[in-house]
Amino acid sequence: MSYHQLLARTAIAAVLGLSIMAPAMAADEFIEGTFPPLKAGKPYAGVTINVPTQKGWASFAPAVELTKNFEEMTGIKVQYDMIPGSDIPSKQLLAVSQASGTYDIVTQHATSFGSFFRFLTPMTDRINATWGSVDKFEDWLFPAQKGVKNTDGQHYFVPFHANAQIGYYRKDLLENAEEQAAFKAKYGYDLAPPTTIRQVKDIAAFFTRPDKNLYGLTTNWGGGQGYAAFIGYYSDAGFDLLGADYKPTMATPEGRQAAIDILNFMQGSIHKDKIVNPDSANFQTGQVSDFFLSGSSAMAYGWLSDYWSFMQKPENIKQVGPVGAFRFPSFAGEPKGGYSSWWMMGIPKDAKNPDAAWEYIKWLLNEHPQIDMAAGQLPPIKDLAYRTAVSPGGINPRALYDAFVQAKITTQVPEMSQQPRTKGVELYTEVIANKITPEQFVDGYVAEIEKTLTAAGYIK
Repeated sequence: MSYHQLLARTAIAAVLGLSIMAPAMAADEFIEGTFPPLKAGKPYAGVTINVPTQKGWASFAPAVELTKNFEEMTGIKVQYDMIPGSDIPSKQLLAVSQASGTYDIVTQHATSFGSFFRFLTPMTDRINATWGSVDKFEDWLFPAQKGVKNTDGQHYFVPFHANAQIGYYRKDLLENAEEQAAFKAKYGYDLAPPTTIRQVKDIAAFFTRPDKNLYGLTTNWGGGQGYAAFIGYYSDAGFDLLGADYKPTMATPEGRQAAIDILNFMQGSIHKDKIVNPDSANFQTGQVSDFFLSGSSAMAYGWLSDYWSFMQKPENIKQVGPVGAFRFPSFAGEPKGGYSSWWMMGIPKDAKNPDAAWEYIKWLLNEHPQIDMAAGQLPPIKDLAYRTAVSPGGINPRALYDAFVQAKITTQVPEMSQQPRTKGVELYTEVIANKITPEQFVDGYVAEIEKTLTAAGYIK
C-alpha cells in the first residue's frame, strides 16, 4: 500500500470510527478513496451482473447514470431490469423461488423484506470484512436497518435509500406580515410552520379560502400512499403495529383511540372541516406536487422530498414563490418514530456472480453516487444524511433528516406485508372516502391482523 493510499484509508477510517486493521482495511488491493472499499485490479472484469430496480424511479436515476463509472473502475458490466413498482416484489420472488439464477441482486422495500430471507445469503461475513464488525456497520447506518434483521440476528440486506414524508409550505403566505398579524389576532399565537396537530388545523383553516380557490392543505391520502401516511402517523404517535405478543396494538384501548383520533383528523379534514381539498382522498404525491405548484394550497404533505430540487427551480415555483419544508407533527405531541421508506439490496443464493454483486452494492453506498442521489432521497448513512440536510446542508431539507432520525420499519413480521396490508388499504380507502367510520376501520383491520397472525402461528 502506498503512503497516499494509507493516508486516505486512515482518514476514512478515522471519520467513520473504524479500525484500519479490519480485514478490508488491512488489505492492499482496494481502490483509493472508496468506502466501502472496492477491490482494485478488476478481479471480476468481464462479468455481467443482472440488477433489478424500479422503473422510472427518479431518485435512483443518478445511480443508473453513474453506473458507467462503476463499470470503468471494476470491469463489471451492469444489466438493469427496470420493473414497474407494483411488480417489484412478485417478479423477483418468483425468480428466486425458482432458483433460476435470473438476478445477482434482489432489490426490495422494507415492507416485503421478510418474504426473501430463505432465498438470500447472509451478509455477516461480508459486513465483518468491510466494516470490521456488525456493530460498526449498524452504527454507520440509521436505526431503521435493525428493523430488517432476520430472527436469526443476521443481516441479509444492505440499504441504499432512505426517505420519509414531509410537509411543504408557501413562504409568501406564512411569512407575509399582513397574514401573520391577521392569524395572531384570530388564534392568539404567531403564524409559523406547524409543530403541533392543532397548528396544522388552525393554519389550514386560516388559509382555506374558497373564493380564491385556495385550500390550507393538500395531501397524498389516496390508496396505498394514504394508508402509509396513516401508519406513519400511528407510528409517530409511539405505537408499533404489533405488541410483544404479536397482537395488534390497535386492539388495546390506547392504540385503538390513537388510531381513531388520527383517522378522524384525516377524514374530517376533507369531509367535515373542508380544509383539505377533496381530491386528496385520491391523490398520490405527484398530484399533490402539481396541486401545490398551481398555487391552490398553502401547505402540502407527502413524499415531497422527491421533488425538493425540482421545487427550487424558479420556473417551477412561479405560482407559489419560495417553498419551505417542515416535519409533520406527531399526534402524541413529541415525535416517536414515523414511516421509514427503506430500500435494500441482497444477494440471492442462486446468484451467478455474488462477489461481483457485492462490489456493486458497496459502490452504491459510496459517497459518490449517494450524494448524487440526494435531493430525491436521504442517504441511509447517518453522516452523509446529516451533511446533505443539516451541516452544511443545501441538498436536502432539514425537515427530511428530522423526520427520518426516528423512523421505523413498520412491518414487524413478513405476514404483515401480505393480507393485513391489502385489507388495510381496502378499509382505509373506504374510511377516507367517508363510507365507513374510523371505528369500523380499526375493527376490520384488527380482525384481519389477528386472523392472519393466528393462522401463521404468531398468536397462540
